[in-house]
Amino acid sequence: MKKNYHNKQLCRDMQEEPDKYSDQEIEEMIDDLDQMPDVDEAWQQFTRQHIPSERPIHTWRKIAAILIGILTLSGIAIAAVQMMRQSQHEEQPVTAVEKPQSAIIVSQTLPADTIVKSGPVVFDNVPLDSIAKDIATYHHLDVDLQNERQRVGASAGMHASQLRFYFVWNQEESLQEVIEKLNMFEHVNMVVENGKLIVR
Repeated sequence: MKKNYHNKQLCRDMQEEPDKYSDQEIEEMIDDLDQMPDVDEAWQQFTRQHIPSERPIHTWRKIAAILIGILTLSGIAIAAVQMMRQSQHEEQPVTAVEKPQSAIIVSQTLPADTIVKSGPVVFDNVPLDSIAKDIATYHHLDVDLQNERQRVGASAGMHASQLRFYFVWNQEESLQEVIEKLNMFEHVNMVVENGKLIVR
C-alpha cells in the first residue's frame, strides 16, 4: 500500500515537474504503473485488515431453529383443523334424537283445567303430536296436526306424527321462542295462526 501511494506521489510530481527526472526514471515509473496489481492478493489483505471473521453458527442453534419452525407450523395446522371442526359442527342441522327412557316422561296431554307450574318440562322419547298438544294447552290454543300423513325419514316408512323427540321445554320462554326451537328439528314445522298451533 505504501509503495502504491509513493508511486502515485512520484507520478504526480513527474507530471508537474518533468525536468527534475531523467528519461530512465520516467520509463521505470511508467513500467511500474503498467503492471497490474494482483487483485486476489489485495482483496485478501484488505479483508484480513478490515472485515472481522464471522463466527460459525453452531449446530445446536440450527437444530433449535428447525424445531421452532416445526412447532410453529404444527400449531398453525392444529388451529386450522379446530376451526374447520367448529365450523362444521355449527353447520350441522339439528335432528330428532331418540333417547332411552328416563325418570321424567311427559307422554299425555294435560287436561284444560290443570294448573301447570312454570319451569322446564322434559319430554323424553315423546311423539311430536303429544309435545304440540301440551304446549298448545299451556298457551290456551287449539292444535291442528296437518302432518299426520306425511312420510319422513330415509326409508319414508315413518309418519311425521310417529317421530319421537327429546325436548326440554322451558315454560318461562315465550311461545315464539319454543316454536323456533322445535322448528330446528328436521321434519318439524310449527306456526301459530288464528289461535291454533299448526303442526305441518
